[in-house]
Amino acid sequence: MAELHLLGQIVGGSGFPQRRLFCKWGLQAGAAWRPLSGLTSGQTHVDDPQADDVTYWSHPIDVHYATRGLQGWPRLHVQVWHQDGLGRCDVVGYGCCHVPAAPGLHWLRCVTWRPLAGWRERARRSLVGGGARLAQRFRLRSEAAGSVHLQLGVVLRHFRRYGVRCA
Repeated sequence: MAELHLLGQIVGGSGFPQRRLFCKWGLQAGAAWRPLSGLTSGQTHVDDPQADDVTYWSHPIDVHYATRGLQGWPRLHVQVWHQDGLGRCDVVGYGCCHVPAAPGLHWLRCVTWRPLAGWRERARRSLVGGGARLAQRFRLRSEAAGSVHLQLGVVLRHFRRYGVRCA
């Protein structure tokens, strides 16, 4: 079987108006992909930047996959959460990016979005906290949020045996 090994980190986030952020992440792959070792999902610590709007997590990613085909190449899903002073947590951004298919070290910027809050959600958020949720996907309106920065090393093994040329 061909193998893919991902080594890297979720470096941090930028462009989010809130402070005290953490990131939940997960790798999603097709049916032909099987994780051999490592965690395919996790959560970073909460960082509260004091000097600028850059949040640093430096959360490690180390996953080893085996595959019988290229269909369903892994992608990384992220959710950026805000923790307020009372310990309540709300999602402030959703994002998704594909794992690079070329071997080597890659710097990725995963842009995120969030549901656009209506006047009711904005009023509720200012009074009791909370944000717009993805309860209704029909006619979903969204707005840009910040970005999650990643550093991923990609190691491919035995792909040439199966006729896949690596760039």
